[in-house]
Amino acid sequence: MSDDQDRATRLRERRNKSKQRSENRDQSDPSQPSEPSQPSETDSSSEPDETDETSIKDEATGVYMYLPKSQKKNLERLYNVLKAEYEYEFDEDFEKNRHFYPLVVEHGLTELDDASAEQLREWIQELLS
Repeated sequence: MSDDQDRATRLRERRNKSKQRSENRDQSDPSQPSEPSQPSETDSSSEPDETDETSIKDEATGVYMYLPKSQKKNLERLYNVLKAEYEYEFDEDFEKNRHFYPLVVEHGLTELDDASAEQLREWIQELLS
């Protein structure tokens, strides 16, 4: 596993442990007796948010492409770094297919849209070298 993946995994685990500690503190309020039904009600109220989210496969069209190994490696590295930073900062999932790839394409399209034919040729030559 790469250093970026290790870091992302450690951050995710740390965040999950922190969440669990917070939930345990909320559920173990000493002023009220604990009832077995309370945790399940709390759990069931949070589940619909997760299950209401539709699969990205239902929302989007799959696109398959072939990339040089170096580009794929850079893409994976960038995703892992951004995912760790985003999830640490906002405590929300940063999904590869739902968030990262559309951002890469959108911002890549913006850059390509402004490029001249000469600039395209330079970039292609850089890719091939």
